[in-house]
Amino acid sequence: MGTIYDQIGGSIKNWWLSLLLGIVFVGVGIWLLCRPTEGYIAFSVIFSITVLVSGIAEILFAITNRHVSSWGWYLVSGIIDIIIGIILISRPMFTEEIIPFIIAFWLMFRGFSSIGYAIDLRRYGTREWGWYLAFGILSIICSLFILWRPLIGAFYVVYMIAFTFLIIGFFRIMLSFELQNLHRKGVSDKRD
Repeated sequence: MGTIYDQIGGSIKNWWLSLLLGIVFVGVGIWLLCRPTEGYIAFSVIFSITVLVSGIAEILFAITNRHVSSWGWYLVSGIIDIIIGIILISRPMFTEEIIPFIIAFWLMFRGFSSIGYAIDLRRYGTREWGWYLAFGILSIICSLFILWRPLIGAFYVVYMIAFTFLIIGFFRIMLSFELQNLHRKGVSDKRD
C-alpha cells in the first residue's frame, strides 16, 4: 500500500501561493505592531481585504491541486474567507464594532485548518509536522484570548491580532517550503 505522497505523485502546484499568503500575514502583523493607534480603524479595512485575498488564493490552490486528498478543505476555507471578506468590505462601520468577534472566529477556523494541514504533512512524511500543528494550536489559543476579553480595548485586540497574524504568516511561509520540497521531489521522481 502506497503513501498519500505516492497517490498524488508529488505534483504539488502553486506552492508559492502559501509563501505569498505568509508574507502578507507577517507584513500585516508587523504593521499592526508598529502602528497600534492607527491600527484599529485601518485594520478593519486591511483585515477585510486580507481575508478576501486569502480566500481567492486558497480557492486557486485547491482547484489546481484537486489530486491532494484534502483539497476540499482548502476550497471550503477559501469560500468561507471570500464570503467573510465581502461582508466585511461592504459594511465597514459594522466591521469596526464586531471585528474582535469576527477575527477571533476567523482565526480559530484558520487554526483548525492549520492543524488539518499539519496532519496532511504528517501523512506526506514531513518530519517537522509538529511545528505546523503547534502554529495551529497557537492560533486557536490567540483566538480564545480575543473572545475572552473583547472589550479591553482596541490596543489589546490589535496586539493579539498582530501576534496571531505573525503566527499564521510564519506557518504559511514554512508550509510553502514544505510544499516546494514535495514539488521538487515529485519533479525529480518523474525524471527518474
